[in-house]
Amino acid sequence: MLQYSKVIKSREEWKNKAIKRADENRQHRKAKTRDLEIIAELKAKNILLEHELDEQEKKLSKQK
Repeated sequence: MLQYSKVIKSREEWKNKAIKRADENRQHRKAKTRDLEIIAELKAKNILLEHELDEQEKKLSKQK
């Protein structure tokens, strides 16, 4: 059987590794959510600008 001190040390290493991995996963999820929100905003802005461009083109074609 392993010495108790080795078991404790091994457990602490495993625990620290699990905590680090959980923190990285949490940060990744936050960044992904933030990126998706930015993408949605940019898509909405792009659609709005396309509509404005279409309206301007219609106005210019009517003036000719």
